[in-house]
Amino acid sequence: MPDSTVPPSSIIGNTSNFWLFNENSGFDLTHPSTPQSPFIYPRLKLHTTNTPITICPHKTALVIIDMQNFFLSTALGRPRGPGHNAEDALLAYGIPAARRAGIQIVWVTWGLTDEDLSTMPPATFRAFSFRGEETGFEDADRDIGPKRPEVRTENGLGFLLGEVKLEDGSTIEAGRMLFRDQWNSALHGRLAAAFEDGLKAPVPDVRFHKNRISALWEPRSDLHDFLKERGFRTLMFTGVNTDQCVLATVQDAALKGYDTVLLRDGCGSPRDFARDMVEFNCGKVWGFVSSCVELTRSVHERHDKGPK
Repeated sequence: MPDSTVPPSSIIGNTSNFWLFNENSGFDLTHPSTPQSPFIYPRLKLHTTNTPITICPHKTALVIIDMQNFFLSTALGRPRGPGHNAEDALLAYGIPAARRAGIQIVWVTWGLTDEDLSTMPPATFRAFSFRGEETGFEDADRDIGPKRPEVRTENGLGFLLGEVKLEDGSTIEAGRMLFRDQWNSALHGRLAAAFEDGLKAPVPDVRFHKNRISALWEPRSDLHDFLKERGFRTLMFTGVNTDQCVLATVQDAALKGYDTVLLRDGCGSPRDFARDMVEFNCGKVWGFVSSCVELTRSVHERHDKGPK
């Protein structure tokens, strides 16, 4: 006989893509075949910034965006900052927890070709080719006008970055900016080793190139096809920058019907006000906000206590 003290679950969504909501347990994102189907195991319950969620590890991917030398290497003048904190969180918590749970790890990085440049929109060129004074919330009420003109830089997407000096004193050609198979577009530091280790994991890591701010802007792409063909429904997002490439990909993923979870300690942005906006909207509009630390707690709890 059903337990009358347990509130019933309500269906959120449609017949082909739905969540189950229960006031006691939160949102169930495991995607059973029907709302009446038995619970799917294994399952992980995660605390978020608002309502708890339950996910199926085998239908979940950890997406790591743009953790490349271009954005993180001191050889290119990148000082220690939020992106490096995100790198630490991924290496200490996010990646080990995902591997232990059997969650697919997907690395997404800029990897341009000349063909990509031939169709690149002006706005994307501008993002990498102009320099101007940062504008924050405190400037939101300033008059509109040419008070802070932007200046075009000497390089941009596809430009040769020249020779750089590494921490060990050696030098290397950085290559064309964010082009495939260049030093500047390689995974940064210990993350490169983590990816190589992941190729030998029970669920091998995969890596995809992107050619826009968002990794999922196209109707069809190698990344989108991979996620669809493998049946992934929930995407956990990390990387840099929180308010640019990560956010754009989160938005396109949500609009394509994926469940999105921002792991905020695995993301980095030098703009605190923009990060706060992203986290607010990811938890309110696009999906949920959790953390690599919380993923680790949940995975350890499941393995220590079993599926109940």
